[in-house]
Amino acid sequence: MKKTWMILLAVAVFVSALGMQVNRAKADGYIVYEDAQYVVGTGIVFTFEAEGFRNKDLKNANIWVGSDFYDLYCWVRKAEGKILCVAWGSLTKFAGQTGIIYLGGQIFYVIIPNKHGIPDDGDQSLTCPDGFVSGADVTFLTSVPSFLTFFIEGATDSEVFNSATSFLGGFFVDIDSIGSLYCSEISEEQIT
Repeated sequence: MKKTWMILLAVAVFVSALGMQVNRAKADGYIVYEDAQYVVGTGIVFTFEAEGFRNKDLKNANIWVGSDFYDLYCWVRKAEGKILCVAWGSLTKFAGQTGIIYLGGQIFYVIIPNKHGIPDDGDQSLTCPDGFVSGADVTFLTSVPSFLTFFIEGATDSEVFNSATSFLGGFFVDIDSIGSLYCSEISEEQIT
């Protein structure tokens, strides 16, 4: 009888300890996913509407995308009622794919944003008359740091983007923005 009583007591202590752990892990507030965007020099910023959270409630936040987990660095902006989470900008290689964010004991399904806002499909082609070439103005962030804008040739947004990324490395650190396609007159240097 004494042995049975000890086993029941041990089970009761174990169950109550397990229940306390679950309660401590659960946050008291709510979180609602708002949006995600790529910010040059920062990375991908995920924004949530939130109430009742503290920075310590957001430890161990992560995102599952591309068959792997990646850390998120999150903080609370109480005055705005927001939680901001930042992921590495390199995750834009998964642009258009669904990611799963674990934050504050909740799960959110998100779409990974494109790095420069270039459409993934439906790219419109621009045809220019003789003596003109299509392209767009591309603004680069330099290692100085400063910004320089150049006309980059391409018949579609994707072609301009692909050409612009070939300039990255060394002096050109990142692409800040890509303008709309337009026709530019071919200069003497481009003819030869």
